[in-house]
Amino acid sequence: MISTPLSEIGEHIGAKIIGGDFDVSKVYTDSRASDLDGLFVALKGPHFDAHRFVNNALSSGAKGLLVDHQCDTDKPQLIVENTHTALADLARLNRSKSGAKFVGITGSSGKTTVKEMVASILQLSGRTLATKGNFNNDIGVPLTLLDIEEGIDFGVIEMGANHAGEIAYTADMAQPDVALVNNVSAAHLEGFGDLHGVASAKSEIYSALQENGVAIVNKDDDYFEFFVKKINSQQIIFSMKSKADVMATNIRLNKNQSSVFELHYQQQKIEIELPVVGLHNISNALAAASCCIALDISLSQIAAGLKMTPVVSGRLLISKLKSGCRIIDDTYNANLASMKAAIDLLKNYSSPKILVLGDMAELGEYGRESHEQVGEYAGLAGIDQLYTCGVLTQFLHRAFEEIISDHKGEHFSQQNELIKKLKKEAIAGATILIKGSRSAHMEKIVQALMEGSEIDNNEQKASVSMDKSAASLQGEK
Repeated sequence: MISTPLSEIGEHIGAKIIGGDFDVSKVYTDSRASDLDGLFVALKGPHFDAHRFVNNALSSGAKGLLVDHQCDTDKPQLIVENTHTALADLARLNRSKSGAKFVGITGSSGKTTVKEMVASILQLSGRTLATKGNFNNDIGVPLTLLDIEEGIDFGVIEMGANHAGEIAYTADMAQPDVALVNNVSAAHLEGFGDLHGVASAKSEIYSALQENGVAIVNKDDDYFEFFVKKINSQQIIFSMKSKADVMATNIRLNKNQSSVFELHYQQQKIEIELPVVGLHNISNALAAASCCIALDISLSQIAAGLKMTPVVSGRLLISKLKSGCRIIDDTYNANLASMKAAIDLLKNYSSPKILVLGDMAELGEYGRESHEQVGEYAGLAGIDQLYTCGVLTQFLHRAFEEIISDHKGEHFSQQNELIKKLKKEAIAGATILIKGSRSAHMEKIVQALMEGSEIDNNEQKASVSMDKSAASLQGEK
C-alpha cells in the first residue's frame, strides 16, 4: 500500500479512531500471516468472523486494527459498521493515490489467460501489478488494489462475478483506464438468469472507465452490438474472424498445437508466436494486444510479451507421463464455451484422443441442456473415448453415445474407479484431456496420473515464470 496515515484512512472510510496514529503501508486480512507489521482488517462473513483472531494478528505484529467493534487492546483501532465495505473504501483510496494505468478484465472465459498475457507485455515497459491467481471477487480485487505501492506503472485487474452488480462494485474500486469484456457464454447462469443477464453484468465494467478511457470489444462475440451500444468512450475492436481494428491473419498451428499468426493494427503488422495451445488463445492474444495498444505499447513489445506468456496451472498445461501418454490439464474451471474450446484442441491430436470431463457448475435450469450440447459437440468432433464423472455429465455421456455408440469410454460416479481405468488407457501416443468446474475437483485425477512425471518442455515451452516483483501481487494473502 502507498504509505498513508491511519488518521487519513479513518477519515476517508468514516471510522471512529481509537489510539495513536501511524503510517499504514501494509494491509492484511489473514491473521495467520507472520510479521504482519501493518493494519489487520477483521472481515466477517456467513461462516466466519475474523474478529475471533484479532489476538493472533496482534501477536504476529499487527500495528493496528480495522474492526466493527472496539477490541481489548492498546493498539490503534478503526471502528466501522462494516469491515467488508471499509476494505473496499480503503482500496479505493489507495487506487486514487496511484498514477499507474490500470486495465480491467472480465468475461465468461479466458480472462485469467488474458490477464497473464497483458501483464507479460506490460512488465517489459514498467513495474506491473496483476491479480494473483483468482483473486477476482469482492475481496480479492480490493486486496490486489491494496498492494499498489509507489513506483507501480501498470495494474492488471481481473474481475469475476456470479451475480449482477458485482462487476460494478469491483470496477468502481479499480477505476480502469482500459476495460475489456473478453466474451459472454453460459457461465454462472444460476446467478444471472440467462445469457442476457450475463452480458448485462459484464457490461458494468465499461461504465467504470476513467475519463478518456478505452473500451476493448470482441467483435466475434454474440453480444458485440449490445456492448457497443452501451459504451460511451473510445473503442478498440478486435476479431480473429473479420475486419477490425486489431486482427489476426495467416494463422498456423505448430506440431504441439501452439499457434503463429500475423497481428494487424492500422497499417502495422507483426508475427506473433504464442506458447499457449489452442486456437481460442489467438482471440485471447488479440484481446491482450488491444488492451496494450490502448496504453500506447508498441507491436514489437506486444509480440515479445506474448511470447513470454506463462502457462497457468490447470489451464491447458501439457505434460507427459513416463508411459509416453500426453496429459492436458484444463481442470481449473469449465463452462460451455471453454468445454468446446478444449474439444477443439483435443481433436487436433492423433488418436487415441481421450476426453475426461466432470460436471459444469452453476448453470441452473440450463444444466442438462448445456451438458448435452457438450456431449454432442465431442461426438461430432471425432473424440475417440469419453470418460465422465459426476451427476450432470451423465446427460453429456448419453448425448455423446447417440453419435458414437461403439466407443470404449464410460460414466463413473466415483473418481477412484475412473482413475483406475485411465491408468490402463494412458499408453504411449494417447492424449488425455481432463476438464471440469472447480467443484468437480478434476485436478485430483491429474495428480493421480502425474505421479512421478514432469512438464514436457518440448511440448510446452511456456513454463517460464513472470517476474514476480513485476507481475504478481507482493506477498501471500
